[in-house]
Amino acid sequence: MMFSWAMLWALLPLAIGYLFRRGKLLFLIAGNNTATKPYDKRSQLAGRVVGLMMYVSALLVILVFIPNIPDLYYYILTVIYIIIWIVVIVYLNKSGPPSG
Repeated sequence: MMFSWAMLWALLPLAIGYLFRRGKLLFLIAGNNTATKPYDKRSQLAGRVVGLMMYVSALLVILVFIPNIPDLYYYILTVIYIIIWIVVIVYLNKSGPPSG
């Protein structure tokens, strides 16, 4: 695989995913901007899940720059990624009673 400087864009979702997984930047997740610190377990769960999704985003960014992959694979991966995000959003909204 040939390195492309454009692949460095994958560092952004990797860094943000790491911060979400460590419990930082949780105020960027909807519903957590008015939560009191320290964040409750539900907010931390949301941070871990969103962090994992950011890692998947970084993987997709890297895949875009690999040559000779048919366009159909990109479309399929994008649809799967969107479906996973929808499932994650529904899961996070249905996981337990609202805190507070």
